[in-house]
Amino acid sequence: MKNTKIKSLIILLLLAAMSVSDVCYSMPENTQTTVSEPAFSTVNAGSENLQSANRETTPAATEMIPATDGIGVAGISRLIVGTRVLAEAEVYKTPGEVDWELRGSAIAKYDNLGIAQVDSFLNVRKKADPDSEVIGKMTNNNACEIVDKSSDGKWYKIESGQVTGWVSSDYILTGWRAKDQGRAEAELQVIIKVDTLNVREEPDETSSIWTQADGNERYDVVKDLGDWIMIELDDSVGYVAAEYVEQTYSLNTAVKYTPPAEEAARTLRGRIVAYALKWLGGKYVWGGETLGKGVDCSGFVMKVYQNFGVYLTHHSGTMAGEGRRISRSQLKKGDLVFYAKNGSINHVAMYIGDGQVVHARSRRRGICITDMDYRTPVRFVTYLDD
Repeated sequence: MKNTKIKSLIILLLLAAMSVSDVCYSMPENTQTTVSEPAFSTVNAGSENLQSANRETTPAATEMIPATDGIGVAGISRLIVGTRVLAEAEVYKTPGEVDWELRGSAIAKYDNLGIAQVDSFLNVRKKADPDSEVIGKMTNNNACEIVDKSSDGKWYKIESGQVTGWVSSDYILTGWRAKDQGRAEAELQVIIKVDTLNVREEPDETSSIWTQADGNERYDVVKDLGDWIMIELDDSVGYVAAEYVEQTYSLNTAVKYTPPAEEAARTLRGRIVAYALKWLGGKYVWGGETLGKGVDCSGFVMKVYQNFGVYLTHHSGTMAGEGRRISRSQLKKGDLVFYAKNGSINHVAMYIGDGQVVHARSRRRGICITDMDYRTPVRFVTYLDD
């Protein structure tokens, strides 16, 4: 009896061994084995490294499915092995990697991209000559299309925004350096598709309108809420209806500006404006009042006026009540333009002529030139007698 049991056990063990052998030899030669730990690939994205985990793969039949679910890229079919995805380097991307690619759409708009690299601003001139008339200004990281260059290579003819002119080539990045810098600096912005657009306090059509946005300006996107877009307005935010705007990654560009004639430049108003423009490209710092290090909107005009013996309070609401109120038609260079939210003054800029103002706008924009009507002005004030 004992011998019979031993023989039966041996037969069972032999059958088990043969079964395992059959399974091993029946596997296809090109089958991939399961990876026990996720591998990580690093993508360099400007100043940050973005990581994504490679998914494991298991042996099974393959099939093609549309990439409209999960995090697959739209329009690409995914090769599935069992429940795992192959070639995820092309198909699966982290949010950071997707953002980096979308930023590339900003530089793709240029055939020969140039990026200004300056501490403050770069003059755009009518001719390739340092004594030629100034017709525009570029601040740091403004983009342009390089369309020509001087025979000596010292000047580039550029198109930037609504400005076409010549700039010193010493201050323009080109080639792959410009593309890398441009991609890093691109911002998601909205282009308004109507002349003016209501900006509401909340993402609701019944919410109060606290200003209007100008169709000639672009506004930085803070958050996409679907039917509503939260945009940055100076040191605050507002909401615009998505149906009236177009979102796009963009680079900031030059602004038109022609300095006053020599005679006008010698007047007090001319000197005040010239001094204010000296600080173009400077930093915005809430509560700041040091030109060259950082100022907010009221700190900026306060320090500019102080340089000419006019002393203002560091608060836009107080400033609006201290000077002499004037009408829009009475505005002269050097006068102040005020903006409000829900009836309360919350921003101030300096008028520089031709419908433009200079102001410490926001952390993203710094000290810059914009159209006066980029927001709805609510008050005009002068502190000057002439």
